Amino acid sequence: MKTIVPACFSLLCLVIGISACEVETEFVTGESVELRFSTDTLTFDTVFTARGSATRLMKVYNDAEQPVMIDRIRVEGASGVNFIFNVDGTQGPTAEDIIIWGNDSIFVFVEVEVDPTEPENVSPFIVDDRLIFETGTVQEEVVLLAFGQNANYLNGFNRGSFARISCDNAVVTLPQDLPTVIYGSLFIDSCTVRALAGTRIYFHGGVQRNEQVGGNGFFNDGFLFTQPNGRIELLGTLENPVILRTDRLEAEFQDEPAKYRGLILGPGSTGNRLEYTQLLNAIVGITVDSLAEVTVSNSTIAFSGGPAISAYQARVTVSNSVFHSNFGNAIQFIKGGSLTMDHSTIANYGVDASGLVLTNFNCDENGENCLAAPFRARISNSIISGSRGNELIFLDIFNGDEPGGFDVRIDNSVVRTDQDFLDSQDGLFADFYTAICRGCHNLNFSDPLFLSLEMDDYRLDTMSVARDLGVFLPAFPVDILGKPREGGMVDAGAFEF
Repeated sequence: MKTIVPACFSLLCLVIGISACEVETEFVTGESVELRFSTDTLTFDTVFTARGSATRLMKVYNDAEQPVMIDRIRVEGASGVNFIFNVDGTQGPTAEDIIIWGNDSIFVFVEVEVDPTEPENVSPFIVDDRLIFETGTVQEEVVLLAFGQNANYLNGFNRGSFARISCDNAVVTLPQDLPTVIYGSLFIDSCTVRALAGTRIYFHGGVQRNEQVGGNGFFNDGFLFTQPNGRIELLGTLENPVILRTDRLEAEFQDEPAKYRGLILGPGSTGNRLEYTQLLNAIVGITVDSLAEVTVSNSTIAFSGGPAISAYQARVTVSNSVFHSNFGNAIQFIKGGSLTMDHSTIANYGVDASGLVLTNFNCDENGENCLAAPFRARISNSIISGSRGNELIFLDIFNGDEPGGFDVRIDNSVVRTDQDFLDSQDGLFADFYTAICRGCHNLNFSDPLFLSLEMDDYRLDTMSVARDLGVFLPAFPVDILGKPREGGMVDAGAFEF
């Protein structure tokens, strides 16, 4: 409790003496202060094309009978962008001893100044700061959000909610001259969303809560989800790839995993394509649900918090692509499906997970009530490598007794297996290098392979065991960098030496 004695300057006070007019006012202070805010988030949804400012206001209420005193109001300053405020004539970034009388309120005016011509690592796409109200040891906050760049903000400020694109089975093409920012999550329904060469798509992720998702309501935000009649076409070129990544562009976030959820191709979504695309920093690069389809060519999926591709009874076609620095199984199939992979490189180093996991079943959390579906894989001229002594996990619920139940063929590829793999399922894969993986090289840790793991450079070393291991495939006359593949013997992987 704090007491303030205001002075009285009326003529009567001058006659009878100042001390006779002194009135003591007691204020509630410290942890006893209870405030109510008109909003928990103040959004500045102006998209600036040049340096400018915008102002928003909020109210802070004191619902008690007694007046309260707020020790301090301040801008946290985490964003580095110029948020200032004005309260009762005092201009921030800091104000002290702010009074709210009983059953009364105050206005707080907050201004943001943005210069979208600044680099994105100085003025980020989403400017995120806090207005802090301190009373004793208690801190309450109001989130401040603003657009820091001139961009195509596809779903505005919808973090934790689900926006939707629908276009009567037409095509929506994202702008090439402005980056697209997804703040929250976006569903694509009865529509093809297309990104052409040079398009940049940035995601603002995080853990959010929405009761619509069921359970405890928590989910990973920041994703594109295709519904049965929706599809994604990411059509970059060698010179101008399509880029999907976190909206945090500071240097320390360049190779940071798990910053947003990723692409989710929902059940029955077909015709999805990634060509010359870089998909970075997701939790799972691409989730391909039951009966969905995706084609990935000349692309890179890296720095995922989990798998680069996780497929569930789906069809996946991959060529001339690289999967590296993912913190889960690089490519995994659950409950069957189909994988075709040519001239691709899996480099699963620095993580205790496998390069390739293929299964034809899925069980409940107790390992019971398993459902099975046929699985087929055709892999050629590829590299499946990583830190483990074995980079393959094959699980056939039929134990080889069901024709077509687990049909895998690998040709002219670099793989890494150990004796445990060959002995698994009672020796089901004992003849792996004669019946399944023909013309393959079982990679030793001492074998030369890539130019530089430390620099994430997965071009081939001069003495690489992948050189001249492959067989020329007319469908892939050039590598991921456009270098020609010539002659009968070509190199395994996405890069030709």
